[in-house]
Amino acid sequence: MAKQERARRTYEAILDAAAEEFVSLGYTRTTLGGVVARTGLTKGALYGHFSSKEDLARTLVRHGAAVWAGLLADIESARLAPLRALRTTTLSLAGRLWSDVRVRAAFRLASEMPGDALESGPLFTQVWDFLVGNAKQAQADGEIRMRCSPESVAQLLLSLVLGFQHLPVPRGDLPARDRIEELWVIVATALRSPGAALDA
Repeated sequence: MAKQERARRTYEAILDAAAEEFVSLGYTRTTLGGVVARTGLTKGALYGHFSSKEDLARTLVRHGAAVWAGLLADIESARLAPLRALRTTTLSLAGRLWSDVRVRAAFRLASEMPGDALESGPLFTQVWDFLVGNAKQAQADGEIRMRCSPESVAQLLLSLVLGFQHLPVPRGDLPARDRIEELWVIVATALRSPGAALDA
């Protein structure tokens, strides 16, 4: 049992180190040597769990895809109105990117690796399709101004989600969740049709 627990901790440490390397350097510049140096383990310990850099990257992208699938399942089961679904997606995904380096790595890798190397499907495409689909429905329901194209709404929200993790944190600023909420209010105010609820 102790051996299994040690192996599990090693596996997790390697994944976290690889995620940090991929986030910092991208797929091309990341090396297994850099991952090993970050963990303090031996190359043998790494190869005991992962056969290559691509194997590490695929594992992280699968983690990101699983997180997205979980968020999507929660949103769909809640049967939210389209604008509220966009809000929930924006806040939840930005929060996970902020707090989980593996999710940050997954999204960077999904933008850099060839599609056929990802195994778990085109992560960005899944998120994009969800955002565009809900933006279209929000327009049809009169929640979003008609002059805002659904694709532009999706691009704006995806930029907010992916860019939030890079924002500087002023001293004494709000917690991450509250900062995302504030940014959402600004975006929603600009997008909403006259008379649509701001707290959607």
